[in-house]
Amino acid sequence: MAVLGLTACTGSGGGSNASSDSASTQDRAAPEPATAPEGRAAGANRTAVRTQSVIKTGEIYLTSKDIETVRGEAARLVAAVGGTVDREQTANDRAGRAQESTMVVRVPVSSFDTTKRALQKLGRLQHADDQKKDVTTQVIDVGERVQTLQNSIDRLQRFQRQAQDVDDLLRFENDLTQRQSELQSLKAQQAYLLDQSAMSTLTLHVTRPETVVPPRDALADAGFLAGLRSGWNALVDVVVVGLTVLGALVPFLVAGALVGLPAWLVLRTVLRRRKPAPGTTV
Repeated sequence: MAVLGLTACTGSGGGSNASSDSASTQDRAAPEPATAPEGRAAGANRTAVRTQSVIKTGEIYLTSKDIETVRGEAARLVAAVGGTVDREQTANDRAGRAQESTMVVRVPVSSFDTTKRALQKLGRLQHADDQKKDVTTQVIDVGERVQTLQNSIDRLQRFQRQAQDVDDLLRFENDLTQRQSELQSLKAQQAYLLDQSAMSTLTLHVTRPETVVPPRDALADAGFLAGLRSGWNALVDVVVVGLTVLGALVPFLVAGALVGLPAWLVLRTVLRRRKPAPGTTV
């Protein structure tokens, strides 16, 4: 009986040791808790940037007799799809009527084609074009560079907190300043690419149609009445020209009379005095 008890105790102790060794082996084999979330986050980021990014732009040229109505309808269409009017410029004539207008609108990329077709129906279409640029590679590249720089800055900040030497502190500070500047520039590029690929740009040009004057008929002024009218107009023109010339000469005639008449009277008197009397012998 005693031997059996000792054997049982020994087996129990061995089982305990084996269990302990197994637990230790599992602890060593278990991954660190922080590694899994990082891997999942990185995988999620790589999946996110694989989405295609396209920058779409377009221009539409219309003519319309009522430019104000076209502008209002265009603004309503853009607002209906969640877009905005970015810029607008309108030129008016002397009567205050709009002669031409240019609108730059931003609409979601998913609504680009439908919005473009709707805007083309607001007037008489003269010309339309669009451009599409795939920037998926640029978005991925800039995103990776931003992440790499951010990780580098985080490491430098940890090293800076642990540094004891003044030279090391200054070196870390210079490196941090340079990399933070690069990071800000990359983030600006990233924001621009994301904005342009999320909201497309459409430029709408609207002008009034040109008024076409039909050519006059060559025989429109032929006939007796037309000749009489032309002759009368010619006579009126001659009279007007004659009166104009006479009006221009009147001041000179008046001035000549004021100066010439007294001179003529004086000359006549002098000549009379010099004339000899009848019967006088010289």
